[in-house]
Amino acid sequence: MNFWLKDIVKYSMSKLMKLRKFAFALVCVAFLVAFACMYFKKEDAKAVQESAVLTVWQIDSFEGGKGSRADFLKNVGNSFNKSENCYVNVISLSSDAARLNLSKGSAPDVISYGAGTYGLEGYIKDYNVWCRGMYCLLTLDSGCDFSDVTAQNTVLNNGKDNFAGAAALLCGLSGSKTESATSAYVKLLNGEYKYLLGTQRDIFRLKTRNVSFAIKPITEFNDLYQSISITRSCGNAGYAQKYINFLLSQKSEIVKIGLFSDGAKLYEDEMSQCENLNFNKKITYPISLAVKTDIEKAVSAGDINMLKELLK
Repeated sequence: MNFWLKDIVKYSMSKLMKLRKFAFALVCVAFLVAFACMYFKKEDAKAVQESAVLTVWQIDSFEGGKGSRADFLKNVGNSFNKSENCYVNVISLSSDAARLNLSKGSAPDVISYGAGTYGLEGYIKDYNVWCRGMYCLLTLDSGCDFSDVTAQNTVLNNGKDNFAGAAALLCGLSGSKTESATSAYVKLLNGEYKYLLGTQRDIFRLKTRNVSFAIKPITEFNDLYQSISITRSCGNAGYAQKYINFLLSQKSEIVKIGLFSDGAKLYEDEMSQCENLNFNKKITYPISLAVKTDIEKAVSAGDINMLKELLK
C-alpha cells in the first residue's frame, strides 16, 4: 500500500514540476513578445519622428484638362517618399482661402498656383512652372480654316481666375460675348456661336461628347501656367526643393491631367496641335493686386497698347 502511495506522490510531483517548467516557459515567451513589441513600437515611432513632412497647397486658378492636379501632386509625393524619407501632404484650396490663411500667419512649405494669382508674392521665394494649359479657338466645323472669326460669332469661356479677356483682346476678339465655362460650351454645341474661345478643358469636353471639331491655338497670350514655389517660412527647404525637382522630372506624366509640359511630346491626337508653342505675351508668375487691377482695366477698356505695356 505504501509503495502505491509513494508512486502516486512521485507521479504527482513529476507532473507538477512539468507544469511549473511549462508555466515558466510561457512567462518567458510572453516577456520576450512584450519586449519585442515595445522595441519595434519605439523604432516605428522613432522612424516617423525622423521623417520629414512637407505641406503643399494646390490652387486651381484655371481649368485643367482632366483629373485633379491635387491628386497628381499627391501621387508624385508618394513616389518621392519611396526614395526620400519625406511625406508630402497636399491640400487643395481656393486662391481666396490661400490669401486668408497667409494673412493669418498660416503658410505651407510649398504652394502650387496658377500664374497671375495675386497676393502670394510676399510669401514665396522663386518659382518654377511645372505644367501649362493654353487658349484656343474651337469650332464644330471640322473643315474650317478660321478665316471668318469675329467677335460677333465667337463666345468666350471666361474661366476662373485667369485673364481670358486678355487673350481675346490680343487676338482681335475683344467684345466677344463672355459666358461661364459650361454655358460657353453649351452655346457652341447648340449652334448659337460658330466659335468658342476656350482652353484645353473645352477640347476634352468635345472629345467626351464625341463630336467632330477643329482647333486653332491662340499664341498671342497665355497665363495658363501652373507654377510652384517654396514659401519663405518653409522649415524643410532642402526636402521642398528635392520634391520640386522630382516633380519637374515627371514631364511624361503630365498627360494624365490633360495639360502640357514644354519640351515633352505627350499627345498624338487633337491635343498635339497645342504642344510646345511659343507665346507672344505671357504671365508665368504671381502678381500683385495692383497689377491684376490694371490688367482688368486695360481689358475692360479694350486698350491693347496698355495691356501690352503691362505684359512686358
